Amino acid sequence: MPLYTFHKEAMREIRPTSFELCQVKERGDIQRLLRDQIETIVKDGMVLSEEFGDWEDAHRRIDLLVLDEEANLVVVELKRTDNGGHMDLQAIRYAAMVSTLTFEQAVEAHAQYLKKRKIDKNAKEAILGFLGWDSETTGRFNSSVRIVLVAADFSKEITTTALWLNEHHLDLQCVRLQPYDLDGQIVLDVQQLIPLPEAADYFVRIRNKADEDQSRTGRDWNLDTFLQELGKNSNPEIVGLARHIHDWCQNELGGVQFNTSAKVGRFGPILVPNGSQAPSLVVRTDGRIGIRFIHIKTKTGQRNEEILKDFVARIKNIPGFAFDEDDIKGKPRRPLEPLLDPAHLKCLEEAVLWLRNQLQRP
Repeated sequence: MPLYTFHKEAMREIRPTSFELCQVKERGDIQRLLRDQIETIVKDGMVLSEEFGDWEDAHRRIDLLVLDEEANLVVVELKRTDNGGHMDLQAIRYAAMVSTLTFEQAVEAHAQYLKKRKIDKNAKEAILGFLGWDSETTGRFNSSVRIVLVAADFSKEITTTALWLNEHHLDLQCVRLQPYDLDGQIVLDVQQLIPLPEAADYFVRIRNKADEDQSRTGRDWNLDTFLQELGKNSNPEIVGLARHIHDWCQNELGGVQFNTSAKVGRFGPILVPNGSQAPSLVVRTDGRIGIRFIHIKTKTGQRNEEILKDFVARIKNIPGFAFDEDDIKGKPRRPLEPLLDPAHLKCLEEAVLWLRNQLQRP
């Protein structure tokens, strides 16, 4: 559907254009920008490598190799064209090739990526920190591979293939990047076409039901199953704390959102009334709370660094809740234990209420 600018006298259509006409390059522009803002297409992801091709007898390379929060690899294949070419077949080959990638190989690939970009970080520490793991043996690495196809549009052959593959348990997304020309400025409409966002949970449930007789690695979460699992990993005081946070979010913030089909359960409020944004704070069944700074955005979808820094200043006196610049760019996790102190819990609650109000301001 077309986009319009809204004026008192009339609505004016914003005409679609193409990346080619705008002289936007596939690798130098689209890939570079998505690499640095990977949450645009993979909400819970970190880039492991770019132009990855570390295998024998293969000359092709994965545009972006991403790691998600469940320690699964995500193959991202990009095209600036409006039909996608044969990107679905390429991505399936790539997914098969990285399906055996080990944690150690992922660390090596990320180290090379950081070195190439001249980023002074320890690759292993970065991966463990993102996953919230104490060591590489904390969880299961690369249990499945996801595929994300990104293009200006997709041919019927690709969309039909994607739907069929999803029905047969391959996790594949198609994300359309449609450029528009607004008085010489490129406006980008980012839309997930397959699966439709409102149908994604349905497909997850169907896939899980079919897998019940096999070794399921995930489950659907609600308050009862969450607290039951948390009780296996933590003491009764932490379970009571989690229930309190859940009830407080329901009463003060308007509700919570649970994740689905993951080994680690999570729930958290969405501070901005925009269903496309993931929860900014999550309580986890491993006894930790995640503050996902990367998802804290205003109603316009933008980050406000001053608001984030003020929020950090409001919670820095909670033991373990001091965050540095790198933390504010990611999704750090902290133990729930300090929040057993009523004063520290109140401090966090007041800070979250303040943050919600700041993010929802006109």
